[in-house]
Amino acid sequence: RDLSINFFLVSPLLHLPFSPTVHPMLEGVFNLLLSWAAMFAGFLSDDRKNKPNLLPFGPIVIGMQFLTSAFLLPYLALRSEEKDTGAIVYKEDISGEIQAKVSEWRPLGPFLGTVGTGAIVWALIGRPEFGDFSERYSTFADLMSIDRVGSSFLVDLAIFAMFQGWFIDDDLQRRGVQSDDLVVLRNFAKFVPFFGLATYLSFRPELPSRDEN
Repeated sequence: RDLSINFFLVSPLLHLPFSPTVHPMLEGVFNLLLSWAAMFAGFLSDDRKNKPNLLPFGPIVIGMQFLTSAFLLPYLALRSEEKDTGAIVYKEDISGEIQAKVSEWRPLGPFLGTVGTGAIVWALIGRPEFGDFSERYSTFADLMSIDRVGSSFLVDLAIFAMFQGWFIDDDLQRRGVQSDDLVVLRNFAKFVPFFGLATYLSFRPELPSRDEN
């Protein structure tokens, strides 16, 4: 509950009176995790009218703000295959008008990348009463030894790092990018946790719109 009140660190940064005091490293991990989970909204084009999934991705992304990888892993196991038919994928093909706008919203990567970076900085230097890095890390480790929920956040971060790359090749394929194109961006996005995904969402080619044709 206390972590939810400090969502995206708005309450502590604004010094709101109802903001609870929470270990800054736990706050940092929590908000990094949520910003990372929200970035998967950039792959809402994985769920389209001509490529329905057993589990619709829109509700999955929303659910990831509450149970993170508990929603992502079943979706990965049950999602339909992205077939290379050569057909052009348009923004209008994405299931739901709001999902189409969110998925292709260019500031999504920079905004959530900034939030996640701020969460890391907060974990390292936020709430100075928790001491220097060695002191706050020591108390954070002690906290993780008794806090199962907090420990699960670390597991979720590892799962996101392992599976964020699963979406990249299919997403580039939808955008008409061949396997030997944009190699640097592709590999950076697949193998650099969090920052690779934020960078990818910032610089990937846009899906075309039928209104432009």
